[in-house]
Amino acid sequence: MFRSLIRSFAAPTAPAAAEPAVPAAPAPLDHNMMIHQARGAHLRAMPAGARRLLSAGCAGTWYFDWVRQCYGEVPEHLGIEYYMPKPADLPDGVTWIANTASVMSDVETASCDLVFSGQNIEHLWPDETVGFLTESARVLRTGGHLVIDSPNRAVTAPMNYSHSEHTIELTVDEIREAVTLAGFDVTKCVGIWLCRDFLSGRVLPFNSNEPDSDWSITERLVAAHDHPRDAFIWWLEARRSERAPDRTALHALLDTAYQVAWPERIQRLIPYPGRAVESRADGRWVIAAQGQPGFVMYGPYMPLRPGRYRCTLMLDFDPAHAADEGTPIAFCDAVGGPDATTLARTDVVAGQREVTLSFTVEALLFGGQFRCVSLGPAGFAVKRQVMLDEHPLDMETVPA
Repeated sequence: MFRSLIRSFAAPTAPAAAEPAVPAAPAPLDHNMMIHQARGAHLRAMPAGARRLLSAGCAGTWYFDWVRQCYGEVPEHLGIEYYMPKPADLPDGVTWIANTASVMSDVETASCDLVFSGQNIEHLWPDETVGFLTESARVLRTGGHLVIDSPNRAVTAPMNYSHSEHTIELTVDEIREAVTLAGFDVTKCVGIWLCRDFLSGRVLPFNSNEPDSDWSITERLVAAHDHPRDAFIWWLEARRSERAPDRTALHALLDTAYQVAWPERIQRLIPYPGRAVESRADGRWVIAAQGQPGFVMYGPYMPLRPGRYRCTLMLDFDPAHAADEGTPIAFCDAVGGPDATTLARTDVVAGQREVTLSFTVEALLFGGQFRCVSLGPAGFAVKRQVMLDEHPLDMETVPA
């Protein structure tokens, strides 16, 4: 019996096979942090040895900590910022200067070694961009460096990307020519985050959490470096030459870029998710089915300068799902600002083919939108296009 007991301990019953573990879903990637860290990698590689660094646009103490972490210590860091309040806890060595990027009047001529403008130039209007580039040439010593990064319109336009404070995004070719006219020699131009397949021309998902069948996240980060024209962000470095800026040619270049890009910027309208979009001979139309109230189209989240505006939207009706003529079926409005303040609103009745919104903007306003909202009683379509007449006030009276 004792031996039987030993055998029972020595040869236990085999356990049942365990259920295979289900792999945990990967945590969503913080896309914005990924882009920020990719920019930080280039910040680390900026021309070394600057003793006086000027930052054009700096959002707070975190910004100076970021630059120190990535670029390293500099004896003097000038922060040019007009719109944000001066932080109470500025790091040692930082001087806060309440100038605009286009008029850095409190900075001495030829006093800086490096000017960095991170994600700032796309917030400027053409005259302000001319001012920023020529002021950068003035405050830098000969041989000093200008470093700029910004989204790339060659990619943001087909992506229908929109930021509430962006005027226009410059392309790689435009910024290269602009800094050359401003008296600089380009020394480096690379890309961050590939958003267009440079072989096929196919636009890739902007958000890294939307996987692409052909491109991994790592491949897109690496390949962007040598393909800035296909990247979401270009990163450009240039050395100050002895050439004087050519303001006349610079104005002409940026005015031309704006004349091309601003009409496209206005059309970055967004069909509400779930609404069908129909291609017709005269353009694309967003469909509002009968019995489906709610937003039909909105956007483009654009800055509006002080001035008078008139926006026109076009509508078409589905005869099979019509309402009696004169029945309220929708409304269109113009809104702006962080709380989407109403600037103008017009009710739409059945049979109405055109809607006009007229309004005045008293001060620079971000996040301008033109929206169409269905009430549900009739089926209709709104053209994914707006006609905008602008009569802005003199921008010289508006600080950059």
